[in-house]
Amino acid sequence: MKPPVVLLFVKAPDPGRVKTRLAKDLGNEAAVAVYRQLVERQLQQIPKAWHTRIVYDPPEALKRFQAWLGADRDYEAQCEGDLGARLQTAVHGAFAEGTERVFCIGADCPSLNVETFETALQTLQGETDLVFAPAEDGGYVLLGLNKEIPAIFEGIPWSQPDTLKVSQAQAEQNGYRVALLPPHFDIDTRADLERAYENGWMTLYKPQGRFHPQPKARIV
Repeated sequence: MKPPVVLLFVKAPDPGRVKTRLAKDLGNEAAVAVYRQLVERQLQQIPKAWHTRIVYDPPEALKRFQAWLGADRDYEAQCEGDLGARLQTAVHGAFAEGTERVFCIGADCPSLNVETFETALQTLQGETDLVFAPAEDGGYVLLGLNKEIPAIFEGIPWSQPDTLKVSQAQAEQNGYRVALLPPHFDIDTRADLERAYENGWMTLYKPQGRFHPQPKARIV
């Protein structure tokens, strides 16, 4: 039996491409460094026995990702289209290889850890077809699947307060069994970053009330 596959969707750590809302408070360099730290932390929190595939954007940035995250990792370029098309294409590829469980995550949630993944897997091994870890803003930070379910990727209002609600409704309307894990939050604002810092999920210091990444803000 093949191990579960985690599809980690990431963007090149460029100013203006990642953490743009956070950049309004901290500046582009600091926002990029926060994103880099989130990606690196998330990779460490995926169960070691599972298979991780980094689904990256833009397609021409492969060498940059390999220099940053390691050349020995499994990489796949994101396809064109909206988020639904990108998710569906990557999920299809993973299932086509014979895996029985596929998980989709981004790199914006600092609290996704080994326990979260293991709980999600246990849920999928029960009477469930798919599992979501909700985001407090109405989206979701983790999606786990036992099979391909195109209905949850088509016609979804992405990045909206009802993203999860519509996704869940469309799955259930098509006869699939849905489970929800406890909610998490993404880092989009300075308040989110402070919350993550206070929980010990981010390595930061804050002289004069300003947050600064530590120890580096280097862009690959």
